[in-house]
Amino acid sequence: MQVAGPTFEEVFRENLKRVLNYWSQIGTVIGLSAAALGLFSLYMYTRAIGRTDLFMASIDARSALVVWLVMVLFLMLIYLLLLTVTTLLFGLANDVFRNTPEHMNDVVVWLTLPVLAGFLTLIVLSYYVHPGEALASLILVAVVVLVTGLVMSRPAFKRVIHSSLEKHPAAGRGTWGGLFVTLTLCLLGTVISGIFTSLLIINAYSNEVSNDSPHLPALLNFLGLLFSLLPIVFFYCKAGSPYKRVFYALMCTLLLTAAFLLVLPGAMSQITYKAAGSLDVRQDGIERFVLHDDLELHDLDPLMWNTRLTSERRLEVQGFQLFSFGEALLICPKGLRNLALNQMHRYTRTCIRTRNSAVTRKPAKPLYGQNRACAGAAPPAACWRPQGS
Repeated sequence: MQVAGPTFEEVFRENLKRVLNYWSQIGTVIGLSAAALGLFSLYMYTRAIGRTDLFMASIDARSALVVWLVMVLFLMLIYLLLLTVTTLLFGLANDVFRNTPEHMNDVVVWLTLPVLAGFLTLIVLSYYVHPGEALASLILVAVVVLVTGLVMSRPAFKRVIHSSLEKHPAAGRGTWGGLFVTLTLCLLGTVISGIFTSLLIINAYSNEVSNDSPHLPALLNFLGLLFSLLPIVFFYCKAGSPYKRVFYALMCTLLLTAAFLLVLPGAMSQITYKAAGSLDVRQDGIERFVLHDDLELHDLDPLMWNTRLTSERRLEVQGFQLFSFGEALLICPKGLRNLALNQMHRYTRTCIRTRNSAVTRKPAKPLYGQNRACAGAAPPAACWRPQGS
């Protein structure tokens, strides 16, 4: 006689009671972790732009740090969702055989083979062979379909298919062919969704490392795709109640995402760079800054900074804001504005470190200041575009 397990409501109440009993400890850990993540992400941005000396000068702005943390967490959540698409589709492929729980350990191993073959093909086509999009797509589909057919033709897997169709014919539309189509579509979707993970890894790596060799990014890409399957392996191969297995799978997903962001070169730098642009910590627009510091006209290159003295004998420069957090401010010459992130740290030592309270911002001069066609009573809209934009 089979004993029914605890219901979802019972498990939820039990775990909620545990959380409430230890809420003070849990709240402390969450608060410290959030503070550590906020400081770490801010440090990673200063490191990405090559000016870690700004980190200590900016950590006093606690209210700004909270907003910064929220934006970083939001971008990390987007990364998490993109990385778990492959996991969810692979879980959907395994769910086709949910009616044969006694064979699920073998099913996960068998279904991993077509996915791994597709991932290897994707890596080769992305890094080593470039036959064109149409031919590459055809090769990828052919490899997944071929390996899936080979797996399903194995005698051991045929027995699993037969058992599944006997218990619930609708799971595969009642025929071997219907099950083959359903399974192939799920596995092909798993492989194709790996493109999201590949793009994230390629962009993160290229923003951190200037290296033309494809071997290391190809290896990191394959490992990232391989690890995305582990939560499903944990769920179906781990013994215990469904709720515990779901918990283990979720924890595995979170840990793998954290490892991806912390270990992969450039991942956190890319997230913090986007966060800085979203919160105007970094601005691309060219502005005029009047410096109240003790800088002289001969201290700066006039061609790089477009320097001039104001009527109050203060130094005015043109540039863009690369970092502004609390009182800390970093102004860079407009020639650095279009540099890639992996090149920025080489040139930011030429930027001016100052304080927001020691700078007066002036808007950039519009084009009509130098264009006679814009001197009319009703100048066109193009005349109002600032210089350098």
